[in-house]
Amino acid sequence: MDTSFIALDWGTSSFRAYRVDGNGAVLETIAAPFGIMAVTDGAFDEVLENHIGAWDTKLPVVASGMITSRQGWVELPYVPCPASAASIAAACLTLSSRRGRKIHFIPGISTRHEDGTPDVARGEETQLLGAAQGGHAFFLTPGTHCKWIEMLNHEITTFYTYMTGEVFALLKNHSILGRLMTGEAFSEEAFARGVRAALHDPAGILRRIFSARTLALFGEMPGAEISAYLSGQVIGTEIAHAMSQNRGAAHYTILASPALASHYVSAMQIAGLSVSYGDPTAVVKGQMLIARTAGIIP
Repeated sequence: MDTSFIALDWGTSSFRAYRVDGNGAVLETIAAPFGIMAVTDGAFDEVLENHIGAWDTKLPVVASGMITSRQGWVELPYVPCPASAASIAAACLTLSSRRGRKIHFIPGISTRHEDGTPDVARGEETQLLGAAQGGHAFFLTPGTHCKWIEMLNHEITTFYTYMTGEVFALLKNHSILGRLMTGEAFSEEAFARGVRAALHDPAGILRRIFSARTLALFGEMPGAEISAYLSGQVIGTEIAHAMSQNRGAAHYTILASPALASHYVSAMQIAGLSVSYGDPTAVVKGQMLIARTAGIIP
């Protein structure tokens, strides 16, 4: 029996589709900067066909990410942690596209922190299930909203979201801290300086980040290095807080490519943490696991 399917990872800013064979091997990939925020008037069906229209309409489509958010194609409720492949599969929703494709939407997950506030994730749950090896494991998914996640025996037990990427973009593009920045070259030395400053005084971020301006004003840091220095400050602050929430992690696995996560690896190593890159095909493996658990594919 054919167990081929189409894996769809549709996020806020990006669209990725994978044609996958019955063994989980990716046969073809389509990637485009066409995330859900670029889709106008709810034309998700049309956008999907514009990208994968040449692929067999009989293949089931398994979709995860922000496509199931309030701004996506269909909004699905969050599955509370602890979340497993079984609980997530049970909450999937199936719809038919205009061309008759069966699209199986994967929901996100939620947790509550010690202070009672909720936290949510969409897309990361699928990556995690595809990357999990069992036991007590800790993962990191860098991005606009970075997630630090804990798993136990293939269940996602809890996670923390940090708006580090978004805050850095706001500071760089919409605050006075970005006025003296010049060039796009990345300075490892300036970044490391920012990380060390944040690790030394994480609670003082609102005071510390002003140094991204004053160091340039006094000629003690070139304008070309300010961006990297500020990036180190915000990432270092995130890491410092995450370390304070550490529940016994001996090693962290980063689910992102080196192109996206190399700065995090450097910063975590400065902080003395053990870290390595995870499986780049984790999202496809996670979708395959959920699809099989839900009976979408044999």
